[in-house]
Amino acid sequence: MPNIVTSNLLFFLPMAFAGLLLCGEVPVASKALRTVLRAFGAIVGALMALLVLEVLPVLI
Repeated sequence: MPNIVTSNLLFFLPMAFAGLLLCGEVPVASKALRTVLRAFGAIVGALMALLVLEVLPVLI
């Protein structure tokens, strides 16, 4: 069961935004593909935040 604390949820927004920016800056010709890449980046950023928040207490 995930151990998610409410105050740690503030970490998700910056990570999702960072993923959005990182994947959204890939040079593509199609506007639709850029939107898909931005959505994918936001999802991956949020998943990375979840991974960090779940693994960090185990490592400490």
